[in-house]
Amino acid sequence: MKHKFPVGMKTAILYPYLALHNRKICCITFHARQAAIFSAIYTMNVSVLVILIYSWRVNENSKNYTQLDEVYYGVQIAYVAIVTVHLFNICLSLLLLYAVLKEKYSLISLWILGTITFTAMEAVCMVYSNVLRDHVNREFDTWSKEEASFFTCRAILNVLPIIGVLKFYNMLRAGVTWKGPETIEL
Repeated sequence: MKHKFPVGMKTAILYPYLALHNRKICCITFHARQAAIFSAIYTMNVSVLVILIYSWRVNENSKNYTQLDEVYYGVQIAYVAIVTVHLFNICLSLLLLYAVLKEKYSLISLWILGTITFTAMEAVCMVYSNVLRDHVNREFDTWSKEEASFFTCRAILNVLPIIGVLKFYNMLRAGVTWKGPETIEL
């Protein structure tokens, strides 16, 4: 049986370097750094899409405020909170892009924690607005079902960028660098 490394040479230091080789995931080949950059761009674009959708909902609710009766302000506050969360997500994505290009792992860990925290906060706001609308309508309307399914799909898809950034983060912590060779003056 032929091994990639001789059995005696497998050390803990070599394992992170195996991620330097391109890995094929769903017919797409990603390098760890490319995956982290793609994650930043993906989360930024999704955040812009969510901001546009929920801003439209805030505008529509303000035109038909009599439909929501006493829960109007609660639903609007939940939607504004979701828009605010995604504005912060855009800032975090820009921070991740900077951190990946400059190889600053402390800023990468901030993105990981922020993404997980903001996803949980968005889930709470989405459930809160759905419960309030359910209170008025006496059933979950079509918008509630669409909103819940859209969030569920995004939450599941957000696992992939987090995994890609975690791989890059672990490689940086192990000492792998993508910077060019240093100039040595004699």
